[in-house]
Amino acid sequence: MVEANLKIIDELKQVLNKIAADKDLRKLVVSHPEAFSRDRKLTMRRLIGIIINLPKRSLSVEIREFFEVLELGDCATKGAFCLQRSKLLPVFFQIWNQFLVDGFYKYYGNKALLWKGFRLLAVDGSMAYLMNKKGVAEHFGTHENQHYPIPMARVMQTYDVLNEIIVKGDIYPIKQSEQAIINNQVEYLFDNSLTLFDRAFASFELMYLMMAQEKPRHFLIRCRSNFNVEVSNFVKSGKSSEIIELKARKYAVRQLRKKGHKITTRTSIKIRLAKIKLPTGEIEVLLTNLYDENLYSLKTLNFLYNLRWKIETCYGIQKNQLQLEQFSGHRAICIQQDFLANVFVTNLQSLIEKQCVERVSEINLKRKHNYKVNKNISLAALKNNIVKLFTKENPEQILKNLQSIFECNLEPVRPNRKYERVTKTRRLRGKYQTLTNYKRAI
Repeated sequence: MVEANLKIIDELKQVLNKIAADKDLRKLVVSHPEAFSRDRKLTMRRLIGIIINLPKRSLSVEIREFFEVLELGDCATKGAFCLQRSKLLPVFFQIWNQFLVDGFYKYYGNKALLWKGFRLLAVDGSMAYLMNKKGVAEHFGTHENQHYPIPMARVMQTYDVLNEIIVKGDIYPIKQSEQAIINNQVEYLFDNSLTLFDRAFASFELMYLMMAQEKPRHFLIRCRSNFNVEVSNFVKSGKSSEIIELKARKYAVRQLRKKGHKITTRTSIKIRLAKIKLPTGEIEVLLTNLYDENLYSLKTLNFLYNLRWKIETCYGIQKNQLQLEQFSGHRAICIQQDFLANVFVTNLQSLIEKQCVERVSEINLKRKHNYKVNKNISLAALKNNIVKLFTKENPEQILKNLQSIFECNLEPVRPNRKYERVTKTRRLRGKYQTLTNYKRAI
């Protein structure tokens, strides 16, 4: 897999170099046409390098260390960095990450994992706490509590759960709902995708849009037991699986007409309802357009929906190990850059971790328990090395060095862990506190 990763990194370097060198291409990702046209200490390539290095400490320390690692001579000031970064539009990182994702599927080919021919995707949202600055609050909005408004942003990601790749991720104003965001992105889902959604996404509108594409997208959505009359009746019945015709309600008709769909309250879609009893005794109801009960049994649907938890784990890594909410700037553009750089680094770590699969499998054969790469340590290993991958002439050696570090830092796989949650008192004052189960690595 080193060869595939080298091709991906080479393609990413070419994209970066072309955009930095070509004035017409550069116009697409900068705030004004003449940005980065002069030869300065902080060129476009260096600025991007500092941002993807995820600066979490003092900017002066991060910038000085960056210049020392790459042996660039006298370093730039943090004032120059803040001025230069305002010229770079966050869309650059979206484009760069899209090349990484496309490169993964292209160069990994048959090694990219599928489930019965489907790319298994999970879609979910989260919230990010922001600093209380006027410009930030005006751009992203605030969430009201009983004391005062708190600036917050909405985060949305589409995640390939089998290959551990963030296919798409972005940060939005808090007032934009998860449902509205995904409804606008349905057409960009892969043709051969099967997408997993939690209860927050259950709606006639989303299911209709998924099935109204030129090539219908497949889905598996959990819904509340009282989602609608049809679901309530199904829950009360003795059936465990049923295919029904679900009719549009007035709200769905209005929303879909805004998108140009000609439907009425007589419009219906064919949906399969599945009832699964959880170990807690709770009844889980799933909505899907996987109609074949022999090919997609209740056990299979339950297995698929459980895979959705991997996107929650991904958010946990981004928020804890990668310190997602620790932004390096106090403006909206800085927050957007940092978030998209976080997505890029998460994907890059996943690519390098794939190089370790063969060696970790050999180690597991000799041990009582299975082991996996320690995410926290592996992400720390990317610090400073990530910029070398895109600036040095020997990325293969850097990749192999990182692979060696990854393979030397393993942790046991602990499946089906369940512990009673212990509520702890959170200290409200003071910047630092010691956690018993976590030490940050970057």
